[in-house]
Amino acid sequence: ALEGKLSLDDDIRTHSPEFGDFGKTITLRHLRHHTSGLRDQWDLLQLAGWRMEDVITEQDILDLAWKQRDLNFAPGAEHLYCNTGYTLLAVTVKRVSGQSLREFAQERIFTPLGMTNTHFHDDHRMIVPNRAYSYAPREGGKGFEHRVLSFANVGTTSLFTTVEDLTRWDQNFYEPRVGGPDAVALLQQRGLLNDGKTIDYAAGLAIGEYRGLKTVGHGGADAGYRADI
Repeated sequence: ALEGKLSLDDDIRTHSPEFGDFGKTITLRHLRHHTSGLRDQWDLLQLAGWRMEDVITEQDILDLAWKQRDLNFAPGAEHLYCNTGYTLLAVTVKRVSGQSLREFAQERIFTPLGMTNTHFHDDHRMIVPNRAYSYAPREGGKGFEHRVLSFANVGTTSLFTTVEDLTRWDQNFYEPRVGGPDAVALLQQRGLLNDGKTIDYAAGLAIGEYRGLKTVGHGGADAGYRADI
């Protein structure tokens, strides 16, 4: 967006014409703030009979997303976390740049920041050295079991990283080597609803306050994995 390759106010159908006409415009800005009204991909998959341990590809998600005919609410009317939006943003990156999100992030973010142990895991068959596997307690407290996660989709999930690499990404907010100050500011720009209310969510970041100090962060969980920054 900062390079003029697209606008955050683009209709999503500009980049994903496979969508039908909802009668109201959904923009990329709606996707980044979770105010699109689209239905969540994980809910749709489970309603369609998928198990979360199944191999789930980007195309599997898109096939369901593109079949939607109604929205949960009018775009911009409410804030409701929707993973579908970030899968669509990853698709938009691919279609505009000609690179997969994995390739784009590697070239434009991870390599410049020295994040040598980080990638978007878009191939569930790939062997990752030193990978920490997902596990959780068995029922009845009898040891632990592997929680299978075979995602082959990115944008809303599947970032493999380390604590050390994550600190390098975090440092970019204080010394913006990638994207510059404009990108860092844009990442923290909170969403605005149709009624003029400003929400606490920015672009993949929750903006809050703790003991009078501003906080910027996000948490997440998949299978046995948990993360918060």
